[in-house]
Amino acid sequence: MATLTRGQHVYKWASGTLFMLILLVLYAPFLIMLRLSFGLQNISVFPPEGWSTISYQKLLNPSDYSLFTISGEPLTNYGPPLVLSLALAILTAVVATVLALMAALAFRKRFHGRGALFYLLLLGLVTPGVILGLGLRLFTDQMGFGAHWATTGLLVHVAWAMPFGFLVFLVFLNRFDHSIEEAAATLGASPWRVFRTITLPILSPAVLGSFLFGFTLSFDEVQRSSLVMGHSTSLPQELLAVTTVRVTPVVYALGSIIALASFLLVGVYLVVIERQRRRLSMRASTQEELPDELGRALHTTV
Repeated sequence: MATLTRGQHVYKWASGTLFMLILLVLYAPFLIMLRLSFGLQNISVFPPEGWSTISYQKLLNPSDYSLFTISGEPLTNYGPPLVLSLALAILTAVVATVLALMAALAFRKRFHGRGALFYLLLLGLVTPGVILGLGLRLFTDQMGFGAHWATTGLLVHVAWAMPFGFLVFLVFLNRFDHSIEEAAATLGASPWRVFRTITLPILSPAVLGSFLFGFTLSFDEVQRSSLVMGHSTSLPQELLAVTTVRVTPVVYALGSIIALASFLLVGVYLVVIERQRRRLSMRASTQEELPDELGRALHTTV
């Protein structure tokens, strides 16, 4: 094994230190928030005195009068905003993923206006959220429709999340082996069967990645939701309203739960990616990828 020079040692320790500092900056706020959520006091003081789950009890039981604050002020019920944000995020993820997949598959072919359409699809990445929400709100008001989370809210969130999913699918399709699809089509498989049994399973990590992008981008969106939600209030809007008055440990408890759920989702995605990588690696090593993919497509041609 080659011996590292002094310069290589310095670079190794410097890069390792920088990496640790980046991890500290990224995760230290979460650890502080998690510790504050278990404090005994009703104020945000770090480090808090003692350990208690009172903040989580207040979060899960906002109607319990015995858990009211010292001033007698009732607790905020985060349940309805949370349910609304989850529903909107799931709808956004599904619609954005379907549209992104359709657009990415269309861009596998050359057609007139392809370049202009590509940049048009990416406008959602650079368009200011407030401007997009304001324009849509003015348009719906003029048309007499009004704003609602399931119409204007969903439309704005899909416009924001869809370009990210589109780019994810393009990355996967650029590494896609088209010969598998061509072989299946040559042997008699219909286009729909080729897509369902070959293309879509291979793109399953991209589908999951696009879904997670759409879900997370919608779930924590504030700017684009400020003018298009109608009379409904999403969880980020509720948190913004609460934190402008006073930040209590209940907010930290809610943030800790959401952060842990986010880490869990990322972990699930990494497990799926790793399983897909191992599966493809095993097929490549045994040279069985073509029969495995074509077997399902050619078993009963539709």
